[in-house]
Amino acid sequence: AIARASLDGLQAKAALRFGDAYAPPVEQGAAALVTIHQVLHFLSDPARAVAEAARALKPGGRLLIADFAPHDLEFLREEHAHRRLGFADSEIAEWCAAAGIDNLAIHTLAAKKRDALTVKIWAGDKT
Repeated sequence: AIARASLDGLQAKAALRFGDAYAPPVEQGAAALVTIHQVLHFLSDPARAVAEAARALKPGGRLLIADFAPHDLEFLREEHAHRRLGFADSEIAEWCAAAGIDNLAIHTLAAKKRDALTVKIWAGDKT
């Protein structure tokens, strides 16, 4: 709702889409920006979701992924249905490279509390 409200008056410049991460409702090469925010850790095949997001990008488009760094908080599997306990930079970089995403920049938002999670942001460009 917040994202939708923020888009009021910007419809000519942006569109918010919800859908299946393995079959996003976007034509190939139609998007200038695709964001995958805190989704990959729920998926059985996150590499496939990255490939589909890249497919939707136009050449020069930007892929932005925000998710957790590797961690050992096993309770998240049971209590919050996390399938993965974060991602290594090398893992995301491999998936992005395979999907035609280059110039991968990596940012770390370190956890500030003891049992909090570190968030990573990976951003790259479609070739």
